[in-house]
Amino acid sequence: MYQFYLLDIDNTLLNFDAAEIRSFHKLLESYNISYEEELFRYYKNVNKSFWSLLEQGKVDKDTVLIGRFKELFAYLGLDNDPAEAEKRFQSNLSDAGEMMPHAEDTLLRLKAEGKKLYSASNGVYITQIKRLEAAGLFSYFEGMFVSEKVGYEKPDKNFFDHCFENIKDFDKSKAIMVGDSLTSDIQGACNSGIDSCLYNPKGSSTPSKATHTICDLKELLSL
Repeated sequence: MYQFYLLDIDNTLLNFDAAEIRSFHKLLESYNISYEEELFRYYKNVNKSFWSLLEQGKVDKDTVLIGRFKELFAYLGLDNDPAEAEKRFQSNLSDAGEMMPHAEDTLLRLKAEGKKLYSASNGVYITQIKRLEAAGLFSYFEGMFVSEKVGYEKPDKNFFDHCFENIKDFDKSKAIMVGDSLTSDIQGACNSGIDSCLYNPKGSSTPSKATHTICDLKELLSL
């Protein structure tokens, strides 16, 4: 049924949660700041709020990436440069290639079936590319669509229009967006008029507009 697969990266193909906490640890170490669970929870909440505003088009990417560390240092009563902290954090993330279960095997089998695979991700372009390379997944893709290069964030319809315009022989009726986020991946697919698949490994019962819902990436093979 589907020929064109737009695949989210973070917590869909690659384990962003693991990469994030490891990168946060390394960042604090570089500033000689002791890691505490409460501090990480504070950062996570601030970061989530900023990304939510970005998806709504209320702030730009730089405000998110630098603002989260500006808030963190203010919380700690420090005057460190948040832009420098962002550079260090992205450098830490770039080396993190831990995959979600069955990610590579699923991509391998989809590719073997002649499916056209494209990344469709919000984030920093070079970081996302390096992470896919670190995981050994980069070669499975026909193209990379990352918001920093596209100029729009999921779920903006313009992000998806850019993808469609840059995929050879694209057919909406044969396309599907696969991702873990209701607000960016699934809503973006709805906004752009293509089918969607919610990757929900924890089996949460959150109401969803997704065309399909899976708990294991291997289930993509039977859609």
